[in-house]
Amino acid sequence: MEQKVKGILPAIASPCDENDRFLPDKFAEHAGSLYDAGVHGLYLCGATGDGYKMRLEERKQAVEIAVELSGERNGVVIVHVGTSNSRDAMELAEHAAKTGADAVSSMPPANCNQSQLVSYYSDIARASRLPVFVYHYPMLTGRNPTVDEMLELLDIPQVAGLKLTDWNLFFMKRLLIARPDIKVFNGFDQVLCPALLYGAHGGIGSTYNLFPKLFLGIYQALQQGEVSRALDLQSRLFEFSDLAWKYGSPIILEFLMQRKGYPHIFRRPRRTADEQVLKKIQPELDKKIALIEQAI
Repeated sequence: MEQKVKGILPAIASPCDENDRFLPDKFAEHAGSLYDAGVHGLYLCGATGDGYKMRLEERKQAVEIAVELSGERNGVVIVHVGTSNSRDAMELAEHAAKTGADAVSSMPPANCNQSQLVSYYSDIARASRLPVFVYHYPMLTGRNPTVDEMLELLDIPQVAGLKLTDWNLFFMKRLLIARPDIKVFNGFDQVLCPALLYGAHGGIGSTYNLFPKLFLGIYQALQQGEVSRALDLQSRLFEFSDLAWKYGSPIILEFLMQRKGYPHIFRRPRRTADEQVLKKIQPELDKKIALIEQAI
């Protein structure tokens, strides 16, 4: 497992219908298309996967589909099991293990102190008996631990590393210096290349749903020592990301996934954009996408 858990893992979207019900066939179709592009595995039911708004049974169904498909493709499956409470997170972690997932992950619940977080991640590790990846996302959680606090979490038995969705790559590097045995996945798509150069073992990201070959290209170029190629590919994302952040990345991701034939990927309450605004920016958006596709 240690050798397998690395590379490019899309934070796979979890399609749903107008009534927010999970669409297993659409999910399987999307997972298959990502594997066809060459990804190394899938990260399920995190922020992009809208796991917090899915029912537990839907999250379990997504895991079962992903594990079956990934087994056929020799892909890795990391399951985000985060919830607002330990009981549900432990139930999801135990299910992930029984289903055949490779690892589990979780964002910290809201309003927890350090000792509560140690207890929370210890519960998940005990329930799953799988490698556990802490999901570090201070922009979303509002929690920005010190290096020592994160090292305390990494000292929990079975905690194998973290998904780091943070611009602070020096924070990541300090953790790798202190714990060279851990695995770190970069979470912000815009800094995949520098994160890999700083020692990250792979990436887990949202726009991987749209451009998996771009991120595979960055990863593979660095594996082959082609740093200038990797930097060029990374730069292709910047103009797209700038536009997406201006209008709301979740809105743009949902819009582009709808163009691919998926009714919705985010559940209510969800952010929405004025249809006239989307129509207005579509030509510019398509130019940014073409810039990416020309490179891959």
